[in-house]
Amino acid sequence: RLFSLLSNLPSRRPSSSSSTMASQDSENPSHAAFEDFVQAQTCKDVKHHFAELCKQLELNPKDFRSFYAKLKERLNYWKAKALWTKLDKRAAHPDYQQGKVCAKNKCLVLGAGPCGLRTAIELALLGAQVVVLEKRESFSRNNVLHLWPFTICDLRVLGAKKFYGKFCCGSLDHISIRQLQLILLKVSLLLGVEVHTGVEFQGLIEPSGENGWMAKLNPGSHPAASFQFDVFISAGGGRFVPDGFKHKELRGKLAIGITTNFVNRNTAAEAQVAEISGVARIYNQKFFQDLLTETGIDLENIVYYKDETHYFVMTAKKKSLLKKGVIKQDYSDAEELLAPANVDHEALCHYAHDAAYFSTGGKLPDLEFEKNHAGKADVAMFDFTCMHRAENASLVRERKGKKLLMGLVGDCLVEPFWPLGTGIARGFLASFDTAWMVRSWGMGVPHLKVLAERESAYQVLSQTTPENTSKNYASYSINPKSRYTRVNLSSILSHQVQHLYDVDKSHPSSKKQNKSSCMRQDSGGGFEELLKWCQKHTTGYKNVNVKDLTQSWRSGLALCALIHHFRPQLIDMSSLDESSAVHNNQLAFSILEKELGIPPVMSASDLANTGQIDKLSMVLYLTQIQKAFTVPAKGKNPKKCDTTVAQRVERAPEAATVVPMTNSEECYFCGQRVYVLERISAEGKFFHRSCFTCHQCSITLRLGGYTFDPTTGEVFGQIPRYLLACPLSSTSTVCTSTSRGWPRLSRQTTPSPQPSPPTAKPRTLHILNPSTPEKHPSPTPTKEISKTAPDSRPKQSLRKLQLTDEEKTQLVNLQSLSADSDSETCNKYIIMLFSFSLSRFCGLQSIQRRLEEIEVAFKDLEGKGVELEQTLRGEAGSSGSPDMIEQWIQLVHEKNALVSEESDLMVRYNKPV
Repeated sequence: RLFSLLSNLPSRRPSSSSSTMASQDSENPSHAAFEDFVQAQTCKDVKHHFAELCKQLELNPKDFRSFYAKLKERLNYWKAKALWTKLDKRAAHPDYQQGKVCAKNKCLVLGAGPCGLRTAIELALLGAQVVVLEKRESFSRNNVLHLWPFTICDLRVLGAKKFYGKFCCGSLDHISIRQLQLILLKVSLLLGVEVHTGVEFQGLIEPSGENGWMAKLNPGSHPAASFQFDVFISAGGGRFVPDGFKHKELRGKLAIGITTNFVNRNTAAEAQVAEISGVARIYNQKFFQDLLTETGIDLENIVYYKDETHYFVMTAKKKSLLKKGVIKQDYSDAEELLAPANVDHEALCHYAHDAAYFSTGGKLPDLEFEKNHAGKADVAMFDFTCMHRAENASLVRERKGKKLLMGLVGDCLVEPFWPLGTGIARGFLASFDTAWMVRSWGMGVPHLKVLAERESAYQVLSQTTPENTSKNYASYSINPKSRYTRVNLSSILSHQVQHLYDVDKSHPSSKKQNKSSCMRQDSGGGFEELLKWCQKHTTGYKNVNVKDLTQSWRSGLALCALIHHFRPQLIDMSSLDESSAVHNNQLAFSILEKELGIPPVMSASDLANTGQIDKLSMVLYLTQIQKAFTVPAKGKNPKKCDTTVAQRVERAPEAATVVPMTNSEECYFCGQRVYVLERISAEGKFFHRSCFTCHQCSITLRLGGYTFDPTTGEVFGQIPRYLLACPLSSTSTVCTSTSRGWPRLSRQTTPSPQPSPPTAKPRTLHILNPSTPEKHPSPTPTKEISKTAPDSRPKQSLRKLQLTDEEKTQLVNLQSLSADSDSETCNKYIIMLFSFSLSRFCGLQSIQRRLEEIEVAFKDLEGKGVELEQTLRGEAGSSGSPDMIEQWIQLVHEKNALVSEESDLMVRYNKPV
């Protein structure tokens, strides 16, 4: 009887819940379609399974406004709920205002690359209707992207792990372009974005009749050809720039990159092969020398990532490529040199194969090339020294009363310098900045202000690194202030972006209205306003009467009065004498440079004694002072000042009598004219940046990385202290020329049997002790350091290794072991000591990368700034406009910011280990 009762109860098996869900999954077509959609590994399959999912749930994918909400409601699937949770959390951010802020906007995004799709996702979250056009039918790029920490966090928030289970497992910080596109494509579709592939964009169609802005497409019958939009975002790649945007070319010394992908069979043996996150010649000379000796391959660096493929990227030397027959004939022009007709593809494959085999220690014996989109071996060679960068990131075009907001993201905004690993990170940052611009546009912010904010954020983009962006990744949003630690969205004013507003002549009323608003804004940003500001803050000071921007500043008292008004602790006005103009000027210059980071634009004697003071230089200098005092540095209290700093600054004029300031318009080294954007000042000298070279070996120096001999007026390269304490450096060092702007250490090697050029001179290393002046070298010939010559310097192995408190504690714990510890314990002690130094040594690679990027930025600023200054001074046959003056001043601000950043980096670079 009991048995019969039990048999009538509902059956309960241990795994009933899981088996029930599994059976439901297989029985429910929508669940199966969702599974297929999530697991799809090609663009075609993703679109196919998404269409099937919409069919099963009876959803219209073009119903963008309610698509995501209906999808969640109808797909009651436990595997989908975890994804909804992530997307809902992102969509709930206040910036999106529940998807209503851009509900009236229609956006066309050109390009379904990672940056285009990432931008489309943000626009969809803002509530806009978004259509994405992509020329390709498939995602076939195997190359692997390095991810900054914030990009990993960002993709996880979007549910990347749900679509790709291997995403950034463990310490992995990279992903293939193809896989990243698939992840972002799936998220875009779920949020209601229309993505059309196999469609070629051929240009914009201006409004006519009742129609607004539309796109000319191929095929012309495509449904997206009738889509009308008010926002156009181009993510079409580095070579596609819409009309109205200007690109500038940044070209450095020739550097040839090679990328290649090999098949990853995912075997246990392949899994054991270690990745190479980045090995440069300067850090491991033996590796590259052995590679050259055994294979004839000469590289500057190499990176190996293990992803869906075995991905290698390397920088090869031209001489090696010519010798190995990869390049058939040498040309001075990079395009001719690397033209397909001048490259032996088979030899290139052998070159890449051998480099990959050697760098992995032969642990990948069966290297088989992956196929590219054309079905050929996936290996490519390119010149990455020629990069393009858009001069502006946005503009507004108006025709027949209908405005179109245009923006750039991805490679068509800034082409990445791949050795720096900045491509996808800065690409995502630009996508967020663009979304913030569209948000302002949707909120009805005046279009000139929208453009000014976007261009202000764009200025910061090229300076971003993992170190100087916010570390609170969870708080990142489309608001630039949540990501950039140093961003001023008002650094560019509305009247400075007037040229980015393109309006047709058939509607003069709108142009007239815009001009009047611009005139009102100009009155607040011109010379008259600057003069009023100076007068306001110097009124009441004895012997100070500011009437203009030139002669009124000759005595130096007006400058000192400005400083005293904002920082009274820094200067004693009662001790100043109007007749001591040079002293007063030097005092003001020294304080402003040391406290506010504003370098002098002329010497103290020039300002005091020159018959006609250069108005342009004074406007520049006073504008920087106004900006510094109006917007105090973040984290600094202007009311507090260290008295020791003030005393040190007030003693500066005494030092200046030893090394007086030179003529500011003449280069101290070459004697030629030096324009403001070219001008660098140090040790009381003004000079071209390119002329600031080591007296001993002629390498280009950097502020913060040089030593000055006041007795001779010569400058020398300064060896970074960390290298002298590094276990990788040898005790015998030589100063060698590098393109990076500082001496590097190389091990003393046996001289080459090849004869040296007759004019070559032996190079020696000058190490100047800052605390004691160096004696001027005698005229007798300097002996070259050799193995037989005694080294009078302290043995570098005896230099102290400075450790943090935590590291000291760990070492003390090791030392506290018994005195008769075995050799294994001693080895651990040595390894730990070595690892502390080596980790810091290798960590400086990011500083080196940023310094290289700053060098490229300097060249661009100098060229543009000199041209503007010549026009403003009437040297180019025409006079400049107020807008040009504002542009020129802005360029100087950018230059000074780079100089300050470079100096800070060099201080960090030279810190002892």
